[in-house]
Amino acid sequence: STDPFGPGESLFTREFYANCSKGLREDGIMINQHESPYYHNDATEAHSIYAKTTRIFDNVKVYQAHIPTYPSGHWLFGFMSNAWDPLKDHDPDRWEALGLKTRYYNSKLHQGAFALPNYVTELLREGTLI
Repeated sequence: STDPFGPGESLFTREFYANCSKGLREDGIMINQHESPYYHNDATEAHSIYAKTTRIFDNVKVYQAHIPTYPSGHWLFGFMSNAWDPLKDHDPDRWEALGLKTRYYNSKLHQGAFALPNYVTELLREGTLI
C-alpha cells in the first residue's frame, strides 16, 4: 500500500478499513503496511493503524520484515481477517506437503515474523514511542 501521508491518507482511515472488512469474503484476509517503528511520524501512524483495525477485524496481528530499501530497514505489516489467525491457523505440515521451493519463506520464518520486540508491542498497544 501507499504511505499514510499525503495523497494516500484516505487509505488509512477507520472508514476505509471498515469498507475493506465489509468487502472481504467471509474467509478473506487483508494485508497492509504498518510503517517503521523507528521514526516518530511512522511510529505514531503504526499505533493509529493498529488501534483502528483492532476495532474492525476479529483477528489483527502485526508482523515484521527486514527490507533494506525502506527507511530504517525494519518495517511492520498488518494481517487482518474476520476468520483466520496467521499463527493458530498456520499448518507447517500442510505447507511442507505442498513441496514448494522458496528462497525466503518457511514455516519457522512465518511464525518468527509475528514475534515482535517489546518496544514494538508497547508502541502498537499504548502508543509508546522509543
